Amino acid sequence: MANNLDASFPEYWSRRMQRKYYKSKVFKMISSMEEQKLLENGDVVNRPYRSDMTYNTMGSEGSYTRQDITDTNESLTINVEPETSFYVKEVDEIQSNYKTANEYADDAADVIGDKIDGDILGEYDQANSVVGNYEIAGTGTSGDGIGFAASTSNIFKVFGIANKKLTSQNIALQNRWAIISPEFYQTLWEFLQGKDSNLGDKVGVDGKVGTYAGFELYLSNNTGWSGRLEFATNPTEADTITINAVAFNFKATLGTVAGTIHICSDAENTLNQLVSAVNTPGTSVASATDAGFVAVSAANQILLKSIVATDGATYMTLKAESKSYVAVSETLSAEADIWTTTKQIQHQLFGQNKPVDLVIQKYPNLRIKDRDGYIGKDFVTWTLYGLKTFAEGSKQLVDVQTRSDGY
Repeated sequence: MANNLDASFPEYWSRRMQRKYYKSKVFKMISSMEEQKLLENGDVVNRPYRSDMTYNTMGSEGSYTRQDITDTNESLTINVEPETSFYVKEVDEIQSNYKTANEYADDAADVIGDKIDGDILGEYDQANSVVGNYEIAGTGTSGDGIGFAASTSNIFKVFGIANKKLTSQNIALQNRWAIISPEFYQTLWEFLQGKDSNLGDKVGVDGKVGTYAGFELYLSNNTGWSGRLEFATNPTEADTITINAVAFNFKATLGTVAGTIHICSDAENTLNQLVSAVNTPGTSVASATDAGFVAVSAANQILLKSIVATDGATYMTLKAESKSYVAVSETLSAEADIWTTTKQIQHQLFGQNKPVDLVIQKYPNLRIKDRDGYIGKDFVTWTLYGLKTFAEGSKQLVDVQTRSDGY
């Protein structure tokens, strides 16, 4: 026989819940709030810009040439309304060993902050200047969307070229910054051979990790990402596509398995279903000749949040915010239908001063509401804001396009 005294062993609960580790937010460092007071009411602010002028040579008799001048308007609209809400039963709040509502309210506020941060860093596609494979390796054309693999042999060039791009736009030398990912930072660290002194001081403030080549460096897990899937041939039975660990499978008969996409009459229609599945993954579509999709689980819907698909007829592009980068794969039968490796891009954002205008008309705060028919309360955190990179701000931004397919 063996002794068994388990019933007399006490169990204890920690005095606190486990820590949550939140992403650093950098949007305040690069966002201008100058329109904030103007938009206490209303939902649009207009900011026009003037056309360019040039000089002419005066005629021998003193004649001159009048130039046409044109004002062009741009506007910022307050139309983003994210919310994060949860319900707590009063009995649970009383009997819990922890301050449940407070703990989750902190999480909700952080989620809202990630949304704003991701939206700001997603403005990479508004940058006037690009540092891609053409600028680093000299192949292709500037702005062709082909990224470069950052390495210790080329990372120093990024800063030189970004400085040149900004200066060529007549942007001031002071207050230049770079929002970089952990992967980019690792490469820079290896290039510098791990010497802290090469990055200066004042690290740890709002994600700051140092200074290099005239840029204040900020580390972020919210950098933007983009990708492209070639899709010229209709999939065959059991072909799959995976986006951020969410699998979509193609079937001739739709069935009921979550994530299944009906193989339509041609590739273009099947691609339409795939794009809709990515953009509205929680909405099933009834099977038809050129339609059909089975919604994915709630957990997988969260994984696809902030990823937007665009239909290119023979390809699909993705733009992801607040993700840093997205892992993708496929088992499509057509050899040419692949995730283009050179266009899986993590977007480091370089710039000067505060190029993105942000108006937060309603700051995030917690609202506690009685829930009709329940003994408990809803806890609602929400905000209302708008953002815009005006033409002047676009000149202050550089989109540094690094390949993420090797991550």
